[in-house]
Amino acid sequence: MTDDDALAQQLAKLSLQQRQLQWQLQQNAQQMQSILRRVWQINDKAQKRIANDLHDGVGQLLTALVNELSVAPVSAGQQRALDLAKLALQDTRQISRLLRPPVLDDLGLPAALSWLVRQMSASCPELQIQLQLDQTIQLAEELQVMVFRVCQEALTNIVKYAKATSASIELRMQQDHLTLTIVDNGMGFELNAQSQQGVGLCSMQDRAYSFGGRCLIESAVNQGCKIILSLPMQELR
Repeated sequence: MTDDDALAQQLAKLSLQQRQLQWQLQQNAQQMQSILRRVWQINDKAQKRIANDLHDGVGQLLTALVNELSVAPVSAGQQRALDLAKLALQDTRQISRLLRPPVLDDLGLPAALSWLVRQMSASCPELQIQLQLDQTIQLAEELQVMVFRVCQEALTNIVKYAKATSASIELRMQQDHLTLTIVDNGMGFELNAQSQQGVGLCSMQDRAYSFGGRCLIESAVNQGCKIILSLPMQELR
C-alpha cells in the first residue's frame, strides 16, 4: 500500500467518524428538544390545574364568605373582614387568570394576547402597548400556549425592569415560519451581564428551542430591547 492509499483510507475513516458524530449530535439535539417540550407541557398543565383549583376551590370559598359577610349585621370589624375577603377574592381571581387565562382556551391566542395587553396596560398606565396580529394564523394548542407565555414573560420584564414608555408586539406568518417580535424603548441591558431578567429570558429561549425554533434577544444599555421568536412551519400544525 502506498502512502497515498494509506492517506486516502485515513481520510475516509475520518469522514465516516465525522458523519457518525454529526448524526449523534443531531439525535442528542432532538432528544433534548423532546425533553424540553415535555417539561413545558407538564409545567403548563400544572399551571392550568392550579388555576382551576384556585377558581373552583379557594375562589368559591371566598365568594361564599363575601356573600355571608354582606348579609350579616355590619360592624366596624365585620366591614373590615368583608373588605379583606373581597380583596382576597379579587387577588385569587387575578392569579388564576394569569396562571391560565380562560380566554386562551375559550377564544384562542389573538383574544388572549389582547386580554394580556389590557391587563399590563392597566397595571402600568404610563406604558403604551401596540398589538399587531395576523388574525388568520392557526396554531396547535400547545403552540398557542407557548407564544402566549413568551409574550407574558416579555411584558412582565418590560413592566418590572425596562422603565419603558412604549412597547409593541407583532405576530405574523411568513413563507416558511412564524415570527413574534416584541420591542420596547426602555433602558435596555448588557446581554452578557447577569440580570434579574436572566431566568425569564432563558425560559423564552428554552421554549422556542423545544419547538425547533429560535428566540433572539437584542439589547444594549439605553437602547431598549428586541425579542424575535421564530418557529419553523413544520412545527406550527
